[in-house]
Amino acid sequence: MKTYSWICFGISLLALMIAGCSGKDSMERSYQETRFLMDTVIEINAYGINAESAVQAAFTDFQRIQALSDHFNPDSQVAEINHMAGIRPVVVDPELFTIIEKAVQLSEKTDGAFDITVGPLTELWRIGYKDQGIVPTQAEIEQALPLVGYQKVLLDTANHSIFLTQAGMKLDLGGIAKGYAINKAIETLSGHGITSALINAGGDVRIIGAKPDGTPWRVGIQHPRDPEAMVAKVMLKEWDTMETSGDYQRFFIKDGVRYTHILNPKTGRQPTELASATIVYRDQEAQLITSSAFMVLGVEKGLQILANFPGAEAVFVTIDGRVVASPGMAAMLTQTALSQ
Repeated sequence: MKTYSWICFGISLLALMIAGCSGKDSMERSYQETRFLMDTVIEINAYGINAESAVQAAFTDFQRIQALSDHFNPDSQVAEINHMAGIRPVVVDPELFTIIEKAVQLSEKTDGAFDITVGPLTELWRIGYKDQGIVPTQAEIEQALPLVGYQKVLLDTANHSIFLTQAGMKLDLGGIAKGYAINKAIETLSGHGITSALINAGGDVRIIGAKPDGTPWRVGIQHPRDPEAMVAKVMLKEWDTMETSGDYQRFFIKDGVRYTHILNPKTGRQPTELASATIVYRDQEAQLITSSAFMVLGVEKGLQILANFPGAEAVFVTIDGRVVASPGMAAMLTQTALSQ
């Protein structure tokens, strides 16, 4: 009898080392809350006079964007776009249009390693569905592949409309909506006067400033095969954003084979070189970089594509346990990590 299970680690990607506030007054003005949204555990730590109201407002950003981007909701605009594929454009909320526009731009920068038109593939693999864990046949994958291609997404900026040019195409915004929501939540926290904060959304981390005692935030990159170990520690001094994707976050095992939720849009199958990919960068103009794309790209091409994102650095952990860092990142990791 075949058995399988999906395993989702909300915060297991990262071992956060967050020091306490200095002084009683700072402690009284801190606020932390955790919620399950966008299919993951989201934790927000904020420090300041308006910390509690700021965090509550930041969570409304996650709720709003979840409602906008949920393709499982038949009443959502994304579901309407999918339903109208090959038929007509759909006028959407300006914020949803922005998310899709940024997704297409990201596809261009990553040579198609990231692609929101993977909906037919994620549906085929039942990613996010109740009956998750089905391995499709190669024939089924080949039948779905022609429906994937970000070039077939037409964006009308003047009318804020989206058109999928081929019937059967489907958008899946799961790979970008969370990152966009984090950026919006950071804007909200800053707008409330917060100058020290950390958001951890199931492996996606973004900070504001330093910790209340003035020291930099430090975040650990989890070992993809040992939840109790870290492959490296990163001090977020040069960057404010850190994102990790891995084959250990959400996966199932069938007939002894591990199948992750990350798919290569060009093959319709899981990437096989990396166990995890971490990207760190300083966010400018709300740019988005998805670490899942670098899982697909692998080490060699990943380091090449990284040049399309000035200031970004990467740490890759291969299936066989090697730790490979981009040149600007290597000097900031422990020697132990790089010698593995």
